[in-house]
Amino acid sequence: MVTNLFDRSRTELLERQAEISEIERKLDDLRGGFGGVIAVEGAPGTGKSSLLRLLHCKAVDSKFLVLHARGNEFEASFPLGTVAQLIESAVEDPPGGDLSARLHSSRIAHLLHGELPDEAHAAEWHLLLYELHRVFLDLAGDRRLVLVVDDAQLADLPSLRFLSYLAARVGRSPIVLTVAVEPRGPGPAADLLGAVVTSFESTVLRPAPLSLRALEQIVAETVGGPDPTAIAESLFEATDGNPMLVRALLDGAASGPGRPARTGLDWLTKRAPRGLIRWIIRKLRSLPEPSLELAQAVAVLGRATEPWVVERTIGRADAGVGKALAALIDAEILVDGPVLRFAHPLVRTAVQDSTPLITRGQLHARAARALATTGASPKQIAGHLLEAPAQFDQRTVRSLLDAAAAAARGEPDTVSYLRRALREPPADRNLPMVLSRLGTAELSVDHEAAAGHLREALEHTSDPDARGAVARDLAWALAAGSRFEEAVTVLADTIVELRTSDAVADLYDALFWIGRLSPGARDLHRQRMAQIRERTAGTRLPGNVHGLLEQLWNGTDATRMADSADHVLRQAGLPTENGVGWGAALTASWSLAVCDRLPEARRAVRTVTDKARRRGVHLFHLDHCLQAYVELQLGQVSAAAELAATALEASESAGRPTIAQPIAAAALVEALIELGDLERATTELADRELLDVESDTSVHLPLLRARGRLRLALGQTDAGVADLLRGRGLDAELGPAAGSVGMWAPIIPALHRSGRVRDAHELGEEELAHAHAFGAARPLAVVMRTLAQAAAPDRALRLLEEAVDLLDGSPALLDRARTLYVHGRVLSRAGKTSTAREQLRLAVELAGDCGAYPLHSRAREELLSLGAPARGSGRRKRSPSTLTPSEERVAALAAEGLSNRDIAQTLFVTVKTVEWHLTQAYRKLGIVSREDLSRALGASAPD
Repeated sequence: MVTNLFDRSRTELLERQAEISEIERKLDDLRGGFGGVIAVEGAPGTGKSSLLRLLHCKAVDSKFLVLHARGNEFEASFPLGTVAQLIESAVEDPPGGDLSARLHSSRIAHLLHGELPDEAHAAEWHLLLYELHRVFLDLAGDRRLVLVVDDAQLADLPSLRFLSYLAARVGRSPIVLTVAVEPRGPGPAADLLGAVVTSFESTVLRPAPLSLRALEQIVAETVGGPDPTAIAESLFEATDGNPMLVRALLDGAASGPGRPARTGLDWLTKRAPRGLIRWIIRKLRSLPEPSLELAQAVAVLGRATEPWVVERTIGRADAGVGKALAALIDAEILVDGPVLRFAHPLVRTAVQDSTPLITRGQLHARAARALATTGASPKQIAGHLLEAPAQFDQRTVRSLLDAAAAAARGEPDTVSYLRRALREPPADRNLPMVLSRLGTAELSVDHEAAAGHLREALEHTSDPDARGAVARDLAWALAAGSRFEEAVTVLADTIVELRTSDAVADLYDALFWIGRLSPGARDLHRQRMAQIRERTAGTRLPGNVHGLLEQLWNGTDATRMADSADHVLRQAGLPTENGVGWGAALTASWSLAVCDRLPEARRAVRTVTDKARRRGVHLFHLDHCLQAYVELQLGQVSAAAELAATALEASESAGRPTIAQPIAAAALVEALIELGDLERATTELADRELLDVESDTSVHLPLLRARGRLRLALGQTDAGVADLLRGRGLDAELGPAAGSVGMWAPIIPALHRSGRVRDAHELGEEELAHAHAFGAARPLAVVMRTLAQAAAPDRALRLLEEAVDLLDGSPALLDRARTLYVHGRVLSRAGKTSTAREQLRLAVELAGDCGAYPLHSRAREELLSLGAPARGSGRRKRSPSTLTPSEERVAALAAEGLSNRDIAQTLFVTVKTVEWHLTQAYRKLGIVSREDLSRALGASAPD
């Protein structure tokens, strides 16, 4: 099936009105008996042939005799071949008169096929050209004559000599000579064409590239889609408005598997259309040798600043290279200048796609060797080695290792360089080092691949300190995939093997950490630690963070735990490599949040994230999860949702979810519940098959809590209670944890509402005792608030009064708002209307500040039911319908016509984050589509 998305009749003559007017003027002159020359000059694909077709149609409509020919490289060696084409095209003229007889006369045959005069015999040439001129006048008879020669630069030299002769005489004849010419290098053909173009009778037309506005019109009429402007901008960037390239791309899109669904330059230039590939190959083969090979080399290099680098890349340095380079520049395929490059990115793509893979690999290998002698950057050299075939060359391995060392750790390029080095392959003595560096780099992109390479590295590594570092990273790679028991085994085996190595301290810390992440890992950890203690009797176990971890997991009081967290964060500095020291810093940050020191926790986790990013250390996105939870507790609900969504997307970016996935999903669901978007919360879990997942690992505890709260909010009480009870039971099985104080409090009112009053009271008293022992204000207030909802009225008031006092002035705005709301509602039921109004008014304002819309609505309705206005006389609070700064930025860019992808690139966020902000903005503004944004934003702006 042939599909042509690009409708030539409507689009090929866009923005050509000036040229069309000149053509019409020349034809009007011809009607009056005055001839002339039209020279359409320009680079390939600029629309010269389209203008010639237009002229042909208009001349035929005017009853002129039109003869046409096209130069081509295959007939360039046939003398007068182009002139013969012109004469032969007269056969296509409608029958009439004796044109056919004149066409086949022996006179014409003699002129076209006889022996040409010698170059030195000017008189004989003049006679021949004169006779040919008379032939065309005779062919025309009483009619006006239009001669059309396309691709004249490819015509044979005798024909060009005749066209030059004719151009000087058409002004006195009823003939219009029209030629389309592309730039050519110096030579006889260029000289003859120059005489035609610069003739006194010539009108020169130089079609300009299509403007962005024209491309927008073309895209709107062909591709369409929700964001044609973005596609037009990418088309313009890829083609510079060259009509032929635009047409090739759009026709290629139509004949491919479906219409383009995405915008962006990557879709437009990833693969060149087949028609364009055939054209560029034919074009390059028509130029002097080695033009094709030279174009392939420049396509591989991308940008070349040294001519000899190009020569070494193609493997030859003779005079032909210079001639080919000049021809490529004259043909406007390459751009001349200090940096040699293609005139159009799409043409480079076409040349690359047309180059066989084997040839391309050889060119990349030679390019890398050539660049290595110029002092090029390791990244530039390695970019070519990635595409070169393996050659068992240790210089290649060294270059790739240098590039990996120069790149920031965790960058995808680092992994690519090291994987390519492994494929070369490295010498046996370097294999363990390459494997370990690769595995460590892969921690950030593919923990399964990292585990495989690190395990292999451990088998080949003999140095004790190096073995310790490899075992540590292998354990983290296994833990990232929730393979906790395997990680414990690796750590314990290596500790037993190394014993006194400096690396053992890190291994102990990692073992203590990972050994608490699931019941199976915990039991194995206890078993292996008993064996280790037997072998090291009387020796103090090394390790740096046991104390803090013990306090976090064994329920130490809040003051001592906060002091320990401060101590960890004040230590000399975080490690430069992956290790438990980073986990200790995250644990310390979380400990501050648990101990109700939220502003300090926010600063701490941001510092850890920033340092890890700058040092290239991968934290499996747990830092972003922690940030989301801290922001949620601080009442920044939208910010928490954004952070959690980003962490969730990142935790799945490698195709294999990391241990951060259930934590990030839980944080996102918690935030969505506060925003009232229960449908999206359900979808986020369902899409990841997390609605019914059963797991006994500690990383699933937040998910069980969030899923339980979601089900309760959806009215699925039994399922919600089951999730919360399972989570609380698993939490207890893994061991008491200070971090879980108040975590399971939502189950208390849920049990009470479901009729399990006794269970609610017993569980509530346990939670209250635990919270009192811990001593942090926010967790204690949370337990008191939830227990009050299951308590008798008098006790409920006492509990809520104490909870309100505990949170007075607290930065935990969301829990303050919840507590004030529950307190106000209970006061209202007790008949204490005045006090209830005061508490509910504060709850309304705080919930609005937090963006907790369901809570804001409930508190406002309760307040209105007491006959009070929803807003007091205090300072003005932000309305929950007001856009956050992030939502406002995204909405403004969307209103300007930017696509989600472009907005993400502009604001340096993910596409999913943009979608999230737009969804929130639509809901707040009461709209359903992008088209309504401008109006809605204008209406919501302050007067």
